[in-house]
Amino acid sequence: MPGLIGLVPIYGFIHYANSPKRRNTSKLSIKATFSIKNILIKLLINAELTLLVVVVLVPVIYIFGMAFSPGTSTIPNTIWPSNPTWNGFDYLFNSPDSSFGKWYLNTLIIAFINMIVGTIIITGASYVFARYSFKGKKAGLLTILVLQAFPSFMGLIAMYVLFWKFGLLGQPLYLTILYIGGAIPGNLWLIKGLLSQIPRDLDESAMIDGASKVKIFVHIILPLSVPILTFVAVSMFMAPWMDYMLPGYLLNVPAPGNSLDQVQEQWTLAVGIFSFINGQYDLNYPAFAAASLIVGVPIAVIYMVFQRYLIEGIMAGATKG
Repeated sequence: MPGLIGLVPIYGFIHYANSPKRRNTSKLSIKATFSIKNILIKLLINAELTLLVVVVLVPVIYIFGMAFSPGTSTIPNTIWPSNPTWNGFDYLFNSPDSSFGKWYLNTLIIAFINMIVGTIIITGASYVFARYSFKGKKAGLLTILVLQAFPSFMGLIAMYVLFWKFGLLGQPLYLTILYIGGAIPGNLWLIKGLLSQIPRDLDESAMIDGASKVKIFVHIILPLSVPILTFVAVSMFMAPWMDYMLPGYLLNVPAPGNSLDQVQEQWTLAVGIFSFINGQYDLNYPAFAAASLIVGVPIAVIYMVFQRYLIEGIMAGATKG
């Protein structure tokens, strides 16, 4: 009935003007809400948000357009092609010059090993530093903190020599040694900072009830550390997908028993995808964009699924370190 009354031009205004108010609103608040200053502030905020959306979305739309572009050796000068094709995706999976499936498998195996083994090692070490007192504890923590300050590229020559001496060059699986070792300092401090805030009374109460140290760790410490552990696990999983420096440096050498023609099958996604636009003659920008989209989709899904835990983990590591 109110909806029908509102359709009548004049009577609708009279009816709603004389109807009792559901909420008392002062004239001062209405005046403040519709003041020129308040309106300008909201316009500026909305304009800034609109600009940010445009800055974020335009490159994404351009990458989508490039993936369906018919040309291969030139960068498109339009956001969306006039004659979209599937040539870029077809090149990825059907061309003899592309080993995209092998690159994806190599990266996926490295990511899973990095996430599982790295998270277990870092969590165990963080628990020891947070819960136990032993000789050299402060010196160990300070050493780890100092190691975190040095960028990984400073040790590239040493890494290459070690991999060469032990016969590990050209073998993607052994990159997990470097990824896990490089992630220990920063993540150890994050988890250790959170575990230090968990009351020790919980441990003592559980020990009085007969719980062992393993049960205390599994049934008390781990459930309380889910946000920070999820953040560390996701960050460990994402590291190999986005890294170009280490794989490009250590996997461009034939593995023992392999020929030079098999080097391409040793690459990870970052190295393989970059090769589409790094050659002198065989450039393929649609394949590069298509591969970027395929790699970006699972990463976006993981971040959306674990968004709540990631935010809680970041806050826990930032405020309780």
